[in-house]
Amino acid sequence: MQASDLITVLPELILLVAACAVVLVEPFLKADKTAVLAIALTALVGSGALSLGLAGEDRTAFAGMLVLDDWAVFFKVLFAVAAALTILMSSRYLEAHGRHLGEYYALILFAVIGMDLMAASRDFIAFYVALELMAISSYILAAFFRYRVRSNESSLKYFLTGSFASAIMLYGISLVYGYAGATNFQTVGQALAGASGSGGEGVSAGVLLAVFLVAIGLAFKVSAAPFHMWTPDVYQGAPTPVAAFFSVGPKAAAFSVIIVAFIVAFPAQAREWGVFFIVLSILTMVVGNVFALVQTNVKRMLAYSSIAHAGYLLAGIGAMGWSGNSYPGHGVLIYLVAYTFMNLGAFGVLAYLKTQAPDKFDYSLKSLAGLGRRSPWAAVLLSLFLLSLAGIPGTAGFIGKFYVFGAIVQADLVWLAVIAVLMSAVAVYYYLRVIMYMLFREPEEEFAVKEPISGGMAAALALSAIATVVIGVVPSWLWDAVVSAFTTLFN
Repeated sequence: MQASDLITVLPELILLVAACAVVLVEPFLKADKTAVLAIALTALVGSGALSLGLAGEDRTAFAGMLVLDDWAVFFKVLFAVAAALTILMSSRYLEAHGRHLGEYYALILFAVIGMDLMAASRDFIAFYVALELMAISSYILAAFFRYRVRSNESSLKYFLTGSFASAIMLYGISLVYGYAGATNFQTVGQALAGASGSGGEGVSAGVLLAVFLVAIGLAFKVSAAPFHMWTPDVYQGAPTPVAAFFSVGPKAAAFSVIIVAFIVAFPAQAREWGVFFIVLSILTMVVGNVFALVQTNVKRMLAYSSIAHAGYLLAGIGAMGWSGNSYPGHGVLIYLVAYTFMNLGAFGVLAYLKTQAPDKFDYSLKSLAGLGRRSPWAAVLLSLFLLSLAGIPGTAGFIGKFYVFGAIVQADLVWLAVIAVLMSAVAVYYYLRVIMYMLFREPEEEFAVKEPISGGMAAALALSAIATVVIGVVPSWLWDAVVSAFTTLFN
């Protein structure tokens, strides 16, 4: 290791120091956890700002295992923003449930370190170590309410299914190493291109098996059907801010690896993995939207909604592999940013309502009835985020769908774009149903909203709402950042 290697991972070192400081400082605090909250937020802001300051750099560290380029910077900033919003909406929620502990913030910081390294990895070994750091932190966060059976159950399901997925992916990586004799993405890509071209049908079949096994392991991480079974139970059982974080952070990290690994390591098999992701996307869109239609628990509905959105993103990745064009990938990145803000916002409103009435609010549609009268701002914000998730023009969700679906059409996959649009139309029903309950249904049982949206929750929801509208109205700045990220990736 050289001293210059540390510059590449400096944003992660800031988060590591902060996570350790949180664990060390927390035992000396009493009920007030403002200090650990400030440490965690300062570290995330510092890490994101430093990453932006390092934009334009093209550094390689640890024998090519990690890089620092505009691609890595794009995702590091996105992860820092997602984690900061999660922390802002968590403090009151944890206090209301008697679990406001410093290790919560440390676990989020450790998860972000893993996500950062996933986006920066250019080697299967580095990627897997980063993945496990993120995954282990996530398993513990899912069981943070350890005195609740449902929280423990969600964590156990997440751990068991995650372990199986990791084992499948590791087997695929071992086959990749067997055929390529390397784990570096670029070296693997060159070796497999030669093996597929000159090794005969046996070698080509073995290479495809390795590629598909890696794809299956990553499909689990993005909640793609039929590897989605863990998602509704984990989101419903985990603390609501944690479920919000799961729905955006780890998912975006997994998509960053899918794009990089499959473009750089498996370019010779692009047509095949493109077809695989297209089939997976259709199944995921249908399963996510159809099952969301029948949900009466809004938290569980958002879980199936996240599965459906993963299907739209996978359609873009499939189109990228099928066409050999990076334009669908641009749409995927824009969609990820838009989805981060609107989904965090939707979960944030639910967390606020649960904070106000921990015993009476059960996330059901019935408990949302009459919300427009009891808490107008909460109803307005949740309506905005749900309309954005539905893809209504003027919101970030519309821009994300516009770029992804448009790129799919340009890849001569009009039929796939038609399926995606039809599934989006189906989704409008269950999003509008929630709005109808909030604004036009009288509650069967009243519960009082004790206090208005304030503090960290107000900041998180305001930032999410502003970003949702700004991206929907002025997306050019985001497009420029995405183009810069992809340019450095292909260079």
